[in-house]
Amino acid sequence: MEPSSLHKNVGGLWAGVFQSIAFIAPAAVAASFLVVETGYVGASTTFVFFLAIIGVSSAMYMNYVFSGKIAHAGGYYAYVRAGLGPKFGVFSGWLYFINVLGALSGFAVLFFAGVLWPMIPSLSSNPIGWIPLAFIPLSIILLLLYRGLKPSLAYTIIGALIEISFLIGISIAIIIKAGPANSLIPFTPNGNSFGNLGFATLFSILGFVGVGSVITLSEELRNPRKNIRKAIFIAMGITAVVYILVSYSMVIGWGITKMSSFSAATNPGFTVVNNYFGPIVMTVFIIITLNSFISNGIAEGNAFSREGFALARDGVVFPKWMAVVHKRFGSPHKVIVAEWFIIVLLTLIGGLIFGPMEGAAIITAVNGVVLYIVHILANFSLPVYGKKTLRMKAKGLLPLALGPVLSTVVYAFAIYGEFVPFPSYPTDVGAYGIIAAILVGVVLVILTIHRKSKVEIESIGTEKESISELASKTP
Repeated sequence: MEPSSLHKNVGGLWAGVFQSIAFIAPAAVAASFLVVETGYVGASTTFVFFLAIIGVSSAMYMNYVFSGKIAHAGGYYAYVRAGLGPKFGVFSGWLYFINVLGALSGFAVLFFAGVLWPMIPSLSSNPIGWIPLAFIPLSIILLLLYRGLKPSLAYTIIGALIEISFLIGISIAIIIKAGPANSLIPFTPNGNSFGNLGFATLFSILGFVGVGSVITLSEELRNPRKNIRKAIFIAMGITAVVYILVSYSMVIGWGITKMSSFSAATNPGFTVVNNYFGPIVMTVFIIITLNSFISNGIAEGNAFSREGFALARDGVVFPKWMAVVHKRFGSPHKVIVAEWFIIVLLTLIGGLIFGPMEGAAIITAVNGVVLYIVHILANFSLPVYGKKTLRMKAKGLLPLALGPVLSTVVYAFAIYGEFVPFPSYPTDVGAYGIIAAILVGVVLVILTIHRKSKVEIESIGTEKESISELASKTP
């Protein structure tokens, strides 16, 4: 009989840090989201990243507090349930499932194929030539996830170290070489409309998605209530520095007055590096960027499979018989295989209809907004949890209520940017996808409550060996 518990003590602090950084994938973001953002705000991309940093820092307060009290593979699923109850727990668990599904198929796979496709003439002339390229990350992700957390973390640690070092190095070099071209304009709104700033903020915040993904490894890392807190703080700081440097250097390197052509160019980041350093360094950047998509997919897969395992354990989305782990590798292999086929299906549908780059942008817009909804629910869940479960008084509840407020406002701002003004085709497909995901989530909650007993409902997201309430009354 296969075991039903994830392996313990698989990694420590730095495994958690690089799980988060690999999920964030800064090099891949520079090659994808940065292009989308410039299409809306031009040279103000660095300003938009500052907005994202402020919002995400506030959001991580919620992760920081909850991770010291709850260690559960479901992550946000368990956090929302802890404060707002099982109904909202199931709803948020579904939306987080959609979020990581979209991140994997849209970002890790379709963007990978979209970036590589134009570089191979024999494939770029074929309208479906991107498909075999998409199966490169798909195959590597499946192999490493199936073989367990250790090989997955080893891959992401090595890749992230190389990626961060390279990005910081070339960014500083571009800034120095640009000389008098340096400007404060990228740090300002520069006359952009509220709506454009909002939509660009959506993608900038999405570029930080994953900094909190380490919470899904809570049941497997050593001393999770201590190490996960530290991992979130360290990963956030490293990524913030990298994004500010990269976004600014790319704008300056391309030319502030020429930014209207940046988003229309094919792989403009590679062009900037080639102009400043030549083809050899550009080739290294291409390889690192492509690997960044793969590392991102592995980290996303870790989070996706653990959340899927937690849902299956409660008989939500997946049946309970899938909540088992491989005897040798310790991976939730049945969930991994099922999720992999869903990812393949979504990848092919999105890519065949819209092409890999546009399909990726549409899918990631969906996964971004549903994640923001999950974060907002978790923000509201935190003070309720403090009052109901930790029985904290007003003085202790105040930081739990106020700490995430800014992130709630920024996330709401980003959601606003998705729907106002309501986008035209094909961007509206993403907006309709968000609405559909929400409606399906509501139906899932109703079916779950209808089919389960009161005892089963109350046990959702509250595995005894995974939930720990601290006696301390302070966050």
